[in-house]
Amino acid sequence: MMFWRVIILFAYFLGTNALAALPSDLEKEIFRFVQSSPAINGLRVQIELVDPNITVPACIGGSVQIGAQPGARIWGRTILQLRCARAGWMVNVPFNIRVFGNYVVASQYLPAGQKLEPGDIRVIEGELSTLPDDVLRTPKNAYDRVLSRSLQMGSPVGLNDLKESSVIKVGDPVRLVLKGKDFEVSGEGVAQTAGMIGDMVRVRLADGQVLQGRVLRPSVVVVMLE
Repeated sequence: MMFWRVIILFAYFLGTNALAALPSDLEKEIFRFVQSSPAINGLRVQIELVDPNITVPACIGGSVQIGAQPGARIWGRTILQLRCARAGWMVNVPFNIRVFGNYVVASQYLPAGQKLEPGDIRVIEGELSTLPDDVLRTPKNAYDRVLSRSLQMGSPVGLNDLKESSVIKVGDPVRLVLKGKDFEVSGEGVAQTAGMIGDMVRVRLADGQVLQGRVLRPSVVVVMLE
């Protein structure tokens, strides 16, 4: 708990120093508003005015309300709406909201098609607001998945870089194709092991017999007979 208090205090001073052009009470309210965003969720932030020369009118006898466009993520380049109902003014102020936290990167060069294991990736801390939206925040979401493209060492790992490692899972209904010299027959079965294209899997037939074949494509397993 103390760790997060230190982070929040650190972020607070970063934020308020970067907003020095605004009244101090308004700085604090802006920081609280940003921290309350679900996208931030306790992450360390630094808030910067895009235009340090901007002037916000006084809200004498009232308080400034802070808002953002509905559905907008308060992250990166963001417009916040400052409004004083009592004085009847409203201004749109651009901010650069920098968000920092942990994310997953490749620990070495990883070729396309590789199934990810713990030694292939690691977690570092950096600025999330400069990364793609699908970047993984925890390694567990990458394990046992396969890369759809190659990654250089240190490259962020995104959800869109991954695909399921198994096109057939245990319990899936599959079509079993038996191929031999000059003949081919097919039947139905249930996968007993999981596999991706090219893997060997076991399939149980309706009569209880278990055959082993190679995954040809999703839901199709081929058994080559001599």
